[in-house]
Amino acid sequence: MKKKSPFSDLPKNYNSTYLRIMDSITKLPSEEQAQWHEVMLAHSYDFEDWDEARSCLVKLLHHQNQKATESAFRSYVSCCAEAVSGSHPLPNLTTTVEDFYQKYGMESAELQ
Repeated sequence: MKKKSPFSDLPKNYNSTYLRIMDSITKLPSEEQAQWHEVMLAHSYDFEDWDEARSCLVKLLHHQNQKATESAFRSYVSCCAEAVSGSHPLPNLTTTVEDFYQKYGMESAELQ
């Protein structure tokens, strides 16, 4: 049985303009981008994997009316990448982030 995506409950006409603007690492200030790239070097995922995983976490928090700092996003996604780093083949990073979020939530997130 396929797992239900946390995004399947969003209304069909859900306007995610804000999320499309802010959900990409490439849209962040250059200092934040550099910090993301530094974290990425420690793991075997591609930039697109990191970008999609971050975007997923932004949307998960938004769906729960929560927010977090960019540092918290980096830490969370990096922790997920580290947790599965010994797996072969590497699981999809976005799926890992979704699974971790559904099991553990994000302690550093706060209500908007």
